[in-house]
Amino acid sequence: MESAGDVAVGRSPVNRLPGATAFTGMPAAQALLSAVHAGGPVLAFVTGVAGSGKSDLLQHCRRLLNRSGTQVFTTIPEHEATRPGCAVIVDDVHHWEAGSLSRLTDLADRGDLTVIAAAEPRLSDNNIRQVQRTFSALGTDIKLGPLPTPAIIARSGGIVSAPVADVIRRTAGGNRAAIDTALDVLRADPAADERAAREAIAKWQHERLRALDPTTHDVLTVAALQPSPDPHTIADTLGLDPTAAIEALDRARGSGFLTGTDEFLPAALPVLRAVRGEHQIASTHRSLVDTLLDRGALTVDGALAAARSGVVDGRLADLLLSAARTTNPAQAADLWHAALTAGADPGVVRVPLADAATLAGDLDTATRLADTILAADSPSDRRDAVRIGAAIAARRGTYSRSADLYRWLGPEAAGPDATIGVLTLLATGDRPGAEEFSATAGAAPPTTDHARGTLLSSGLLASLTSSPAAALGPILRAVSLSAQHRRAEPESAAAVAALLCLHSGDLAGAKAALSRDCDQTPREQLLLGWTAMVGGDLTTAAGILREVTAQNLRDELVAHALAVAIARRRGDMGALVAAWRDAVPAAAEMEVDLFALHPLGELWLAAVRLQDTARLDHLVTAADRLLAALGSPPAWSMSWSWYGVQAAILADDPSALVPYARQLGQAAAGEPFGAALADAGRAWLRVLQGQPDVAEVKKAASALEQVGLPWDAARLAGEAALRVDDTQAATSLLQVARLVGAPAVAATATHVDAAQPAAGPLTEREAEVARNLLLGLTYREIGARLFISGKTVEHHVARIRRRLGAGSRSEMLSMLRAAGYGPATNQGGGQSATSS
Repeated sequence: MESAGDVAVGRSPVNRLPGATAFTGMPAAQALLSAVHAGGPVLAFVTGVAGSGKSDLLQHCRRLLNRSGTQVFTTIPEHEATRPGCAVIVDDVHHWEAGSLSRLTDLADRGDLTVIAAAEPRLSDNNIRQVQRTFSALGTDIKLGPLPTPAIIARSGGIVSAPVADVIRRTAGGNRAAIDTALDVLRADPAADERAAREAIAKWQHERLRALDPTTHDVLTVAALQPSPDPHTIADTLGLDPTAAIEALDRARGSGFLTGTDEFLPAALPVLRAVRGEHQIASTHRSLVDTLLDRGALTVDGALAAARSGVVDGRLADLLLSAARTTNPAQAADLWHAALTAGADPGVVRVPLADAATLAGDLDTATRLADTILAADSPSDRRDAVRIGAAIAARRGTYSRSADLYRWLGPEAAGPDATIGVLTLLATGDRPGAEEFSATAGAAPPTTDHARGTLLSSGLLASLTSSPAAALGPILRAVSLSAQHRRAEPESAAAVAALLCLHSGDLAGAKAALSRDCDQTPREQLLLGWTAMVGGDLTTAAGILREVTAQNLRDELVAHALAVAIARRRGDMGALVAAWRDAVPAAAEMEVDLFALHPLGELWLAAVRLQDTARLDHLVTAADRLLAALGSPPAWSMSWSWYGVQAAILADDPSALVPYARQLGQAAAGEPFGAALADAGRAWLRVLQGQPDVAEVKKAASALEQVGLPWDAARLAGEAALRVDDTQAATSLLQVARLVGAPAVAATATHVDAAQPAAGPLTEREAEVARNLLLGLTYREIGARLFISGKTVEHHVARIRRRLGAGSRSEMLSMLRAAGYGPATNQGGGQSATSS
């Protein structure tokens, strides 16, 4: 058997035959024309749906035979009239009776005639299938299937692009006649676009559908709701006897509106509605739904499609409600909404629909529903509305709104959700309010949700006074009680556990907490990327950032801050400028809360590096006030104080470093993470004051590495090496920087090398210097990154210039870019390195 799509599209000698270009992109049809032209008996059975080109193909075969002087019959001739060498070319044999088909088979058996027959597919017609088997055994069975995109491009003569050709293919379902109609429009009007092509196809489909009989219309309508309908379903739905149903299904298959799997062509649905009318379609769909429900055969997808088509039915609504309660949030929102459309009680649907919409990221729909529920008389409905509203506000980065909602509701009315009130109030720095809500939380029934909320809120309250390890235990137990996300809440237990671990330097704990949740949200995935970034694994962090799509402002802020952090740690000034520029709009909307301190810290450091701190000064002040209002708990303040230390370092402002270093000193007692940061803060202060203590720096760098901050450790040792006068001391500090910073440096180097492999007559060290020059780093920054002195960098630059024969510095940089040393991310946004 040959198919229209089984040979690559290309130039063929058969194209030189008269009229053969009509079958460009149809190699099986061209092969048949070539065989007819060559002479001798040809036996072929051509199958194709309406519009596939089978009748046109037979007409071209007749013309070729007539030109050669061959006698051609277009009906079954009498036996005495069919001399050897004659040709019989007959079309639409799917309409023939069994006797005529038998005579056609007899002619094919002779072997001295050219016999070419064509039919629409009739999978259930045994007579047609027998004829087809005979032709296949003795000759060729040709199927004219849907035209692929390359064939459409070829038929157009190259006037359509691949994307437009693909639109035409999908709209037409690969149907040759519909495709040629669209191409004719595009050829006639050079200004015509793909919309004009779609309109031309729709017009062709409209005319074709109108020509079909009512029963075929009914079958197509059934297939539009229930793909691959079986004859029994068609019979019961349409009130047909089994034989009539089988025949009607075959006619529908031959119409050109069903795919190879008996699915109705999606692009033709509007045309079907226009031809049949909404009322008739709804009536057929209601009958189909009744049939499938009676059998228990209605699938969830079918139920969704039925509701969307306007079917209102109690059993349909119940099926959708049942499915919505057990599926993932993204699909649950569609199912709850469909159940409502199908006639479900709005009072039953509104709350779970609002939950699902929130979890799926459709915050506008969720907000409308929550506002409606909030006005309800039912206390439980109001409680749910506040919970959902607080979850929406948290995702939009406005925990103040979340807290206001719970203050309005009050601790008594909050009932089992009082624990959520604790979280929202703590997030905004309202410790007394959180404690008030916590006092009433124990009165609620001990459900699993309440137990989880109690563990989470008690752990958060404990984090204000206890060690991070002590506070983490209840929160991790809350993670264990967390089922698949179905209730919308401001934060998941896994996210809170990870954030507490990140704030206390427990990167392994953060990763473990996030990995326990098999159904990670985008927020949890971004926090996993954040954990990798803090630990110096920039390649993994960047990979996660590329894969995750932020659903809301909170996610966007984390994603922007992560991009900024990666660029800053890689020393890629161009990427940092671009990432900061992208982050500014989201940062302008930002509101400070307890769970946003890490992203704010990274944005703060980027602002300092780019001398744009005015945009964030008010947020930094708000963060300081929030932590002070909570009593400056070490579990949450240590990381923020470290960001303050780093901001002072970047600004080269020792006085700004002092208050944050003091806070770290106060948090150091009994906390290895706090002690490491405090030691590093003191070491940095002396470095900035120009009095680095080599032993102190080495000890602090080692401690930073041990608490999971290798990049920070290498940076401290590298900067100290640049500021000591003793060469031996500087060398030993650079060695420390190399040792503690190896993982981070390796990840960064991998990124740079993968972005643009260098080529040229430079040594390995000179190539490293060249790449960093083109990142816009100063000699001092390059030295800190490569663990060499700024003076050594200057010597390398001089040698590079001599090797390249560059007449000037700008010429050298241009030559380095041309040689491939520049990173892909730096599009001229970086600054040229200077000797400072």
